[in-house]
Amino acid sequence: MTRLTENEETTTIVFGDTFALYDDRAFDEFIEPLRVRFERNDIDLREAFGGKRCLDAGCGGGRASILMAEAGAAEVVGLDLSQTNVRTCEMRARQRDLTNCRFEPGSLLDVPFEDGAFDVVWSNGVLHHTGDTDASLKEITRTLKPGGWLWLYLYGSGGIYWHMVDWVRATLTPVHVSECIAQLRLQNVPIRRIAEWIDDWFVPVLQRYTLEDVRRRLVELGFEDAQPLPRGTVYDTSERRVEASPDEVELMGDGDVRFWCQKTSVPRGSDDARLPDAPDGKGSPWTDGAAVTRIDPALDRVRSALERLESTRGSEAGAYRIMVCGLVHSATRSLHETQDAFDVAALERRLDEISRLCDEFAALKRPA
Repeated sequence: MTRLTENEETTTIVFGDTFALYDDRAFDEFIEPLRVRFERNDIDLREAFGGKRCLDAGCGGGRASILMAEAGAAEVVGLDLSQTNVRTCEMRARQRDLTNCRFEPGSLLDVPFEDGAFDVVWSNGVLHHTGDTDASLKEITRTLKPGGWLWLYLYGSGGIYWHMVDWVRATLTPVHVSECIAQLRLQNVPIRRIAEWIDDWFVPVLQRYTLEDVRRRLVELGFEDAQPLPRGTVYDTSERRVEASPDEVELMGDGDVRFWCQKTSVPRGSDDARLPDAPDGKGSPWTDGAAVTRIDPALDRVRSALERLESTRGSEAGAYRIMVCGLVHSATRSLHETQDAFDVAALERRLDEISRLCDEFAALKRPA
């Protein structure tokens, strides 16, 4: 591998240092949502992977590699930018006595395998972090043989979750990722949450795309019948859009971008449908509506209260910012994880409660 860029170095910390924290139980829980997404979209794991040579493009902590290997894959090759992730994945495979897996470091912008080398290529939540989503999508498509299958997950455009994440990212600008991981561990935040938060909060490149933009590009790359998967876990925005009210649909944005599609023709050789990169670096152009932006005044109140707290108490290593951002993230995420419609009014009340807690803390007199 060539020397990593600064963004790539940060990305390896974001993913390598958090995935390495998973114990066996947390790792099994980390795999389970993948099984749920396959089941709810009526895709049989053994039919999908049994006897196949599979590439896990951006293997991270190895959950998809383990999933495919245990489903009977002939071989799973995991590729990841992080040497830490490579070592973690090798350890996971040894623990499960899986001899059909191997892992190596590498970039998805320059995949070190020949054309058509794999029956299945898996890329789950990775390409939108590479800095060139379209180029990395073309590159992994190159390694997939005609008739092979692609699992692709990209972040979907819009919605209240990403609106909140953008607020958190701006709030945590002065904080270093390693300090944040340490603070969250001291706060006894569950490892699964730490990994989720650090991913969203600190990864340098975080692009989101519309389903139609991705579908059109996949068709151009040879996946002629590409259709997004509508179902998922209870907290997946695609799942929450199913039979939802108009307000709920707007709150979920365009939904998660997940495809399980077959490479049925050679790429057209054109870039007419190249994935867009908006001027703000967030992928597909998107503007959230009033249902989403109504929380902005409450978020402004939280930031003002946080700044007042820091001015009276100080903030070593951004501790208050990390705690407050964790509360804001949890308040938003928890409403995605219920079977009920997303309650924006409840979120606004919780945000105002966080503001009050900051002000009450700031007003406390220090002991003599």
